[in-house]
Amino acid sequence: MKNAKELMLEYTAFSLREPKTAAEMFAEDGAFELPYLATFGLPTEYRGRDAIAGFFQSVLDIYPGFKFENTKVLIDTADQAFAEFEATAVSSKTGRTVHQLFFARLVAENGKIKLFREALNTFEVARANVQDSAGLF
Repeated sequence: MKNAKELMLEYTAFSLREPKTAAEMFAEDGAFELPYLATFGLPTEYRGRDAIAGFFQSVLDIYPGFKFENTKVLIDTADQAFAEFEATAVSSKTGRTVHQLFFARLVAENGKIKLFREALNTFEVARANVQDSAGLF
């Protein structure tokens, strides 16, 4: 059975290239949370494998070729891990490149991801995806 660190490393190495397969790493009632998406009026939690796979697919639709890199696990216990990782991708909406430094907490239960709570730079999301009519980006 995989511990939290192993799940974190596998999840970030696998990235989101196959959303349904990535969602299978989660417990049936597992949750994926991105609290800062509230900034854009978007849902902040996806619970259950179908909802998680749907969210992952939406990320790939906006950022084809998206993948995580440079994972550094900073805190490691049997059932929790905290890590930083990066991604660089091109937005299908604007053609702009986005570079993200993420950090995340993973809670493991019975060899699956029970909770994955991730933070990202919302300014980078806006800069990469919002059409710029005011000359700000």
